[in-house]
Amino acid sequence: MTDIRFEGDFIHLEGLVVRATANDLMLDASARRTTGTPFRRALVHDFDDGLTLNWDHDYPGGVSINGCKQILGFNNRDWLIVRSRIHQQFGTDFMLDGGAERRGRVISRLRRNPFRRALVHGFGDQLVVNWDHDYTGGVVVNGRVTMPDGVVVAGQDVAATLTSLTSRVTELSTELTATTAAIADLTTRLAALETEPTP
Repeated sequence: MTDIRFEGDFIHLEGLVVRATANDLMLDASARRTTGTPFRRALVHDFDDGLTLNWDHDYPGGVSINGCKQILGFNNRDWLIVRSRIHQQFGTDFMLDGGAERRGRVISRLRRNPFRRALVHGFGDQLVVNWDHDYTGGVVVNGRVTMPDGVVVAGQDVAATLTSLTSRVTELSTELTATTAAIADLTTRLAALETEPTP
């Protein structure tokens, strides 16, 4: 059963489906406007046979979605494009999970971890990559890595360790030069002894 009822400030549409054979649906409350642009196109059946929210940025305050359950990418869920200068997430964990095909072989002694926490805002206000070893294959960084403030590996400052090793290599090089000179001197003396006439 379908019906249209007018109840004070409300228009009540009753039915299983509300169908509008129109291009645009506009929601426009003049008291809430901040600009004088002519349209407030909330939903538009666009020229690519897609549904566009806030066509042509008619709502200068943008679009807010509260309680979003799921966003499926375009083209069979395969691609999602987000264009924004800053992406802000109010949460502690960012997970990337390609599913079973990328999880590899599960070793029986390892627990089956349901999470893939790529980035975590840690309890010490750190950014942690691969929290709790969720990615059993570890972390791979392709390309040059620059760390201006230094690097600590296994509790050791890498720059200090390299400086110490360089100094030690210099010392060993000096010792090797001296040892090579001593060996050359001994070789010369041994040759001299071998050429002396036997009494």
